[in-house]
Amino acid sequence: MRHLGMPMLAHVPAFRARRPLAAGAGRAGVACVAVAAIALLAGCGGSPTAPRQDDVFYLHGAAGTLSKDSSFEVYFPPLDAPATDRVPRRIGVGLMNGDVRMSRPMDWNVGGADYTPERRFITYQSPRQFLFSIYERIDSPDEPWPDVLKRYEADLEEQGAEILSGRAPVATANTQGRSYLVKAKIPSKPVSDAFAHEILLRSPRRILLVQIVHHENVDANADEITAALQSLTVY
Repeated sequence: MRHLGMPMLAHVPAFRARRPLAAGAGRAGVACVAVAAIALLAGCGGSPTAPRQDDVFYLHGAAGTLSKDSSFEVYFPPLDAPATDRVPRRIGVGLMNGDVRMSRPMDWNVGGADYTPERRFITYQSPRQFLFSIYERIDSPDEPWPDVLKRYEADLEEQGAEILSGRAPVATANTQGRSYLVKAKIPSKPVSDAFAHEILLRSPRRILLVQIVHHENVDANADEITAALQSLTVY
């Protein structure tokens, strides 16, 4: 994971080291008020396979190009949404070669990404001082859900993170999952705490981990985070 260029999360090596052990999977989070909002999300079902190709154009420039040859996002207009009193204007994007779609705020920028098979992830930097990342885990979607949760919790314990709350039911546009609030030490001077909401999601074909790294108080950003999660579609 790459850090925000702002004092609040200027250095997050503890969370970078906690990228999914076996493939780049790992965590999920937002503070207590956001937990309640996320828990209200609902959704099920979904397409059994991702579209072969998006009939849209690739995003570039401020939208998050990390190399001159490619972009990690594809523009998907059906998920565009206007600004409201509580949520910024959002654009629809296709991620991970079409396996994930989401509506995200216009001013989120891609801070890091890797689409190598079994290591796929993308991290967004919000100007409102939090990181929003999506990691693909290598857990099989055919495994019993309790086994997947136990393995993820063991990953957290091995990485020295503290689970403040866990296994809260959540859902996105077409997946269901479990939410955790996690605390970890950042080896800065002085040593400080970082908090993350980590959400394990499963579709019939894959398991993802959504991680939101933030300060302890994330109330002001709960609406835009919830909106992004509500739109998240996994194929």
